[in-house]
Amino acid sequence: MNKSKVLFIYPNERGMSVIPPAIAILSKLLKDDGHKTDLFDTTFYDFEDEISLKNADKNLESTLQVRPLNENDDKKKITKKKINPSLDLRKKIEDFKPDLLAVSCTETTFPRALKLIKETRDMNIKNIFGGVFPTFAPQIAIKFKEIDCICVGEGENALIELANSLANKKDISNITNLWIKKTDGSIKKNPISKPVDINTLPVDTDIGLFDQQRFYRPLGGRIRKVLPVETHRGCPYTCAFCNSPSQNVLYENSGGHFFRKKSMKLIKREIENHVKNWGIEYVFFWADTFLAWSPQEFDEFCEMYKDVKLPFWCQTRIETINEYKLKKLKDVGLDRITFGMEHGNEKFRREVVKRNYSNKKAIELMKIPTELDITFTVNNIIGFPGETRELAFDTINLNREFKSDNATCSILIPFAGTEIRRLAESQGLINSEKICSVANSSDEGVLDMPQWNKKEVAKLSNVFSMYVKFPKDRWSEIKKAEEDEKLFKELKKEFLETFWPKKEDKSITEAAKGLF
Repeated sequence: MNKSKVLFIYPNERGMSVIPPAIAILSKLLKDDGHKTDLFDTTFYDFEDEISLKNADKNLESTLQVRPLNENDDKKKITKKKINPSLDLRKKIEDFKPDLLAVSCTETTFPRALKLIKETRDMNIKNIFGGVFPTFAPQIAIKFKEIDCICVGEGENALIELANSLANKKDISNITNLWIKKTDGSIKKNPISKPVDINTLPVDTDIGLFDQQRFYRPLGGRIRKVLPVETHRGCPYTCAFCNSPSQNVLYENSGGHFFRKKSMKLIKREIENHVKNWGIEYVFFWADTFLAWSPQEFDEFCEMYKDVKLPFWCQTRIETINEYKLKKLKDVGLDRITFGMEHGNEKFRREVVKRNYSNKKAIELMKIPTELDITFTVNNIIGFPGETRELAFDTINLNREFKSDNATCSILIPFAGTEIRRLAESQGLINSEKICSVANSSDEGVLDMPQWNKKEVAKLSNVFSMYVKFPKDRWSEIKKAEEDEKLFKELKKEFLETFWPKKEDKSITEAAKGLF
C-alpha cells in the first residue's frame, strides 16, 4: 500500500500557546501507519500585516495579564523571523513534496491559515482544515474556494483514512467527519463518527515535530521547559462562552460521549516519555477543568503523581476545590493553579455566563489556596452581551476579596458554536458570518454594544488588575489612567514594584534566552 506525505500547518501567533497536543498525536498516528509528516509552525514569525496581533507578549505584559520575565532573561536576543512566512512555506513544500496540507486552526487563527493557503494555492497541494473553527463553523470555512475539505470533530481516524485514500487514489467522498468539496462546487457532508478512545492513543507523541525552542514558556514570570499533558478531553460543564458544551451536542448521536478522561497509567507514561526524551522540567495539564475527576480518580492521580516529582500548573473551576484536594495537590507538586471565575455578579453569572454558585461560596473557597500558600490566578471576562461597566465592577470587587497573584481580564470573544455567540447574534451584536480573528478580537473585542462600546471595554480591560489590587482611594486616579497613557505607565510601574517585585531567577537556561 502506498503512503502519503502530510505537512501540518500551525498558524500560531507569538505568545499564544504551548505545543498543541493534537498535532503531536496526529503526526504520531500517521507515522505509525507508515506515512511521513512535517510541520510548518508560524509561532516565531514577526508578522506585520492587517490580520496579526501586534506583539502578543508585550500586549499581555503591558496590561498586566502576565508577570514580566525576570531580569536575566535576555530580551535583546529575541528569536523571530521577519521573512514572509509564505516564502518559507513554499520552500518547505518544495523540499518535502507533501500530498496533503493539514491545517489546524481556531477561529482567531483561521484568517492567518487561509492567507498562507491562498499564497501557496498555485502549488496545487490538496488541503484539509481541522480544529475548533472548522468544527463549529463548517459552513463558513468550506465556502472559501481555496479550501478543499474540512474535518468536523476529531481527526484521529479521519486523517489516517484520508492519507491512505489519497496515496492509493481511492474515493474520499465518504470519509466520516469530513466535508468534501466536489469539483462542481457541491459539498458532501459526512456524518460524525464515534469519539476516539483516548486511552488507546500513543503516549510517545511526535513532540520532535516541533522546534525545541517551543518547549520553553514563561510561567509566573519564569521561563520553564514545559510540555502539555492531556488528562481530559472536553468538559462536563456548560459555560456559555465555551465550545465544549457544543462538542457534547455534536457527538450525542454518534454512539459515544465527547467528555472523556485519560487513565492515570497513561498520564504517567506520557510524562515519563517527555522527561526521558525531551528533558522537561515542568508539566502543564491540558484540561478545561482539571478537577473534573471523581473523588476516587482524584486520589488515584495524587498517588500516581507523587513519584513524578515535577512541578505543575493546572486550571479548574472555583467550585471544584476544597481543602483536601488542594493540600494533596500541593503535596505532590502543584506549583500554580488558575481558577476560572469569569464574572462577579451572581445573577449575570448564572443567567448569561451559565455558572451557578454564590459569591459567598467563592470567597470562602478562595481562602483555601491562600491559607495553604498556593500561588493562584483568577481568570475573568468582560464585554459580555448586555453587560455594563457597573456589572464589570462587580467582577472587580469580587476579585478584591481574593489574595490572588493576579486577576486576568480578557475581552469576550464570541466564538462560533458557543451559546454566547448565539445570544450575541440574536441581539444583533454580531453578524453570523463574522470571523473573530486575532487582530480584531484581542485589542478591543468585536461586540460594539450601545450601553458599553468596545473601546470603553478595552480601556477598562487595560487597568482591570489595577482596580483589583490598588486601594479604592486610588480608583479615581486609575479612572484617569484609562485615558492618560503617561499616568497609566506611572501606575503600571508602581503596580509592578508593589505587587510583582522582581526576583533573580538563575534557573533560566541558555536555550531559553530571548525566546519571548
